[in-house]
Amino acid sequence: MAKEQVSSILRALEILECFMDNETEWTLKRLVAQLDLPTTTVHRQLSTLTDRGYLVQDPVRKSYRVGPRLLLLSSTVLSHSDLRSTARPELEKLSATVKETINLSVMLDREILYLDKVETFRSVVCNTKVGTRAPAHATSGGKIMLAFHDPAYVDAYCRDLPQMQRLTDRTVFSPDLLREQLAQARINGFAIDDGEIEPGLICVGAPIFGLDQTVVAAVSIAGPTFRMKEELDVMTRAVKATAANISRLMGGRP
Repeated sequence: MAKEQVSSILRALEILECFMDNETEWTLKRLVAQLDLPTTTVHRQLSTLTDRGYLVQDPVRKSYRVGPRLLLLSSTVLSHSDLRSTARPELEKLSATVKETINLSVMLDREILYLDKVETFRSVVCNTKVGTRAPAHATSGGKIMLAFHDPAYVDAYCRDLPQMQRLTDRTVFSPDLLREQLAQARINGFAIDDGEIEPGLICVGAPIFGLDQTVVAAVSIAGPTFRMKEELDVMTRAVKATAANISRLMGGRP
């Protein structure tokens, strides 16, 4: 493939990756500023992606959003994910046992991506959505995956932590405190976030190990503080057991 064609593909991917963040709507001007590319180049790529159905343009605001073809592609990937299909029955069992929202997440750069979710039918629920992302340090799933991550990666993460997003006034922003939490999480085999991603919400997460004995994902229980605090020990044991079961199914050793 010619070098020019490769460059064009990379630019198209850079544009699509902007829509992977919490920013779900972009204008041409903002994309140009974000990517530091010529306006004509970005406009040409947007036109192609829109024509192919990967993006759609709002006729009034002239902004762009994810289109049906990209949604179809993402749903196909999710439906064929070995991790997701393997974990799903265990997530449903855990939800039936603890009667709270269950999340399955993976690391993506310095965030977690919610890969699957089993919702509770009780009042007051967790607002996470499959396919969305959140800062790793603000979530129990992210913390437990960071706890087993490469030390150099954790060092870089902690170094940049003070400049990262704080979702609530309880979100950890001290590198020393995060290191303490990660060390404790590695010892305990679980991590907790208490109102750090959403006020009044407690989450407890445990690691899922893959065939090469590295952490490939995390399973977490999320619920309102007034319910979770009373049953935290029970929740912790349950989420660790579920994560261990999924690890075994994935060929890993808890």
